[in-house]
Amino acid sequence: MSFKGISQNDTIKKIVLNESLAREVVKDLVKGDICKQLLKIKNENIKNLQDQNNELVEIIKIKDSILFKKDEIITVQDKAIGWFKKPELHSYLGVQTVNASLINPYLYGTILLEFKKINIGARYYMQLDNPSGYGFIFEYKLF
Repeated sequence: MSFKGISQNDTIKKIVLNESLAREVVKDLVKGDICKQLLKIKNENIKNLQDQNNELVEIIKIKDSILFKKDEIITVQDKAIGWFKKPELHSYLGVQTVNASLINPYLYGTILLEFKKINIGARYYMQLDNPSGYGFIFEYKLF
């Protein structure tokens, strides 16, 4: 049995630096490490800001979709609570005749608070040669 020896040659070249140049090299290496750490921190900050931006974009999209559909939402809500219609106030002036003749017509003014199915109000009327008067009105809408 024989053993062959393997020899290795040193292929690394050695450079000898004087002390001041060696200090500058160390400073540059340390600055490079610090710059790498700062770059990593800045990249994390950029990623966080991009995530926040994406969240804000999603919130804006949701808001826009709500605003776009607001009329549909209001219509659905109105149908859901359709039993109540906001009352409207109307007033009328008119002339009324008796027996389809133009003899002794009444002049009247009416004010009504109109709901979905009923109207409540008052009427003031006057006629030549007769005293004026007033009355209350309660109407139910058939159609």
